[in-house]
Amino acid sequence: MKALLYQGPQNIQLHEIPVPAIGDGEILVCVEACGLCGSDLVKIDANLRDRSVHLGHELAGRVHAVGDGVTKFKKGDRLIVSHHVPCLDCHYCERGNESMCREFKRTNLDPGGFAEYVRISANHVKHVAFKLPARVPFTHATMIEPLACVLRNIRRINSQEGDTVVVVGMGFIGLLTSLALKRIGVTVIGLDIDHIRVRLANKLGIDHAYTGKDGGGIPRLISQLTFNRGADALISTAGPSSLIAPRLEWIRDGGIMNIFAGYTSLPKANINLDTVYHRELTLLSSYSPQVQDLEEAHRIIVKEEIDVSLFARDTFGLEEFDEALRQVRGREIVKAILLPGKGAAQSKRSLGKKRRKSTVKR
Repeated sequence: MKALLYQGPQNIQLHEIPVPAIGDGEILVCVEACGLCGSDLVKIDANLRDRSVHLGHELAGRVHAVGDGVTKFKKGDRLIVSHHVPCLDCHYCERGNESMCREFKRTNLDPGGFAEYVRISANHVKHVAFKLPARVPFTHATMIEPLACVLRNIRRINSQEGDTVVVVGMGFIGLLTSLALKRIGVTVIGLDIDHIRVRLANKLGIDHAYTGKDGGGIPRLISQLTFNRGADALISTAGPSSLIAPRLEWIRDGGIMNIFAGYTSLPKANINLDTVYHRELTLLSSYSPQVQDLEEAHRIIVKEEIDVSLFARDTFGLEEFDEALRQVRGREIVKAILLPGKGAAQSKRSLGKKRRKSTVKR
């Protein structure tokens, strides 16, 4: 089978490798679609000593084969599966920190979603794999795992109807967060330096979306919308960490600064802890979903309670991976989806973009 494998920083090669063998309780999935996540970009850029890097985890596909003892699925079933699975029995899991479970961090898909087939372990099958109705496109189903991340984050900051939340960054996660917040009656203020992303947010129904280039405009808007209290929470999905501290002023006393992105290569934030103390501010992060969030995200996508069609437009064959990277990094598209079973001629393009010749190393 074909699979994209990490060979070093900026060196992702398309290889022919053996189809994974499955054991008791396991299933082999034919991958129909897999989203390109920001965490994949981080791995691609990193100089990782362990070259057994798993690329691609937002996947949907069909059951190709089942191991002995599998009763939950049969060959031909459509499904989605998450890449990590918690033990559900340790200190972390019992306290609602499933994403900190050591088993959660250890587990993954074999070899990763950017491949024609993946092996799903017995625990994955049992806890984090869900059947997919025929009416749900595979491209839409790839949004279930990232939506689950968003839902857990919203639970952690306890957002509720009537709140006002600032979302910094109108990329895929920022937009998906905004839609999920709006769904529960939260007033969302979306910010991005790119006016095209702001217009996209407006198109999706985020009424208060701005570039924020007017330095004094955003604080005034937040004051007007909150009767001078400040936002109940600010969710940071993008931008330099140096802007975290100044934005504490946008949050109400007792409010939450939420970190919903990694900051591996950016300058460190310098936060005044005395301000945090006296204003009873909370600094809170969220990394990955719990099983209950996957279940809820699955239900929302299946019932079409959030329209994700705009994020499912741009698809690429495995041999076009470099072009997918180029368009994502160039902010030409919001989301790229790989179709491992499709050739270049069968993948689609939005906005009439001319496809460039692939330069993926083989």
